[in-house]
Amino acid sequence: MSNSYIDVVEQAISLLDDISLADYQEVLSPHFSSSVGAHIRHIVDHFTALKDSFSSGEVNYNKRTRHSEIEKSPESALEACQDINKWLHDICSNQLLNQNVKVTSEIDISHTKSVECESTLERELVFVASHAIHHYALVRIIRNMQGKALPEFFGFAPATITHLTRSA
Repeated sequence: MSNSYIDVVEQAISLLDDISLADYQEVLSPHFSSSVGAHIRHIVDHFTALKDSFSSGEVNYNKRTRHSEIEKSPESALEACQDINKWLHDICSNQLLNQNVKVTSEIDISHTKSVECESTLERELVFVASHAIHHYALVRIIRNMQGKALPEFFGFAPATITHLTRSA
């Protein structure tokens, strides 16, 4: 098992180590309706839903903590990401990734409708890591608009990084 899931969370930790409170909370409207903090909170919510499901075997991605301290405070977000990072180290080193989970998520944009399906912990880790990278791409644009640089491949999908490095 690679440390790929851990690496994704460590990207957030690196970002949180180097962002001001003002930049974390700033909403650059009309281009964005969410701050960096809102994106990080959303990422943390998904990882936390998966982490919290570990003992019950039931993941509910509909449970979110909108407007929580994680969204407002880079320090709170950093603490949550470090907790997720520790959990990932534990489960990845203990070979628990094949554990079955039942996933609940809303899927209908016109009506309130959730579906339940079977999955595995690792498949859901693939989802939450990919989902995080998607949000990192948006965070990358926000930080660029704030005049701040991020690491070269922050917000890039792994397959895109592979393509770019092989094409170089």
